Amino acid sequence: MKGQAFDTFKLLIAAVVAVAILGILLTIMSGIIVPGAEPQRVIGEQLTKGIEFPHSTFVSQVKAGFKGGTSLSPLSFTDALGGTGKVTFKCSNDLSSICKVDSSTGSLKTLSDFDDYISACCKDTKNCDVLVGTGDLVC
Repeated sequence: MKGQAFDTFKLLIAAVVAVAILGILLTIMSGIIVPGAEPQRVIGEQLTKGIEFPHSTFVSQVKAGFKGGTSLSPLSFTDALGGTGKVTFKCSNDLSSICKVDSSTGSLKTLSDFDDYISACCKDTKNCDVLVGTGDLVC
């Protein structure tokens, strides 16, 4: 009987150690930044922050992964502005050859693949600017 009780205790200790190791691994993995996050998600997150704190510029902590030929309409982000409002896209100077804003529709168009940061600044809850790339976003 003594041997069987000791085996159960060893199994319990092994389970506790396994859970501790799993906790450590999950903590390490949650800090890993995955490059190329979905642009719509990253832009939406920055707009949400911008609306919450007007006249402040928020820069994403992860780079958004844009694919060549992508077109993002500012109308697709009106939900983040409460259903109404205006999102104005801008491209940083260093991306001027591969990132364009259509002057008639205000849509963001990418000409090739790239990963870069997203900045957003909202003047109020209805008017926000979104900058693709690094640079100063004047709010």
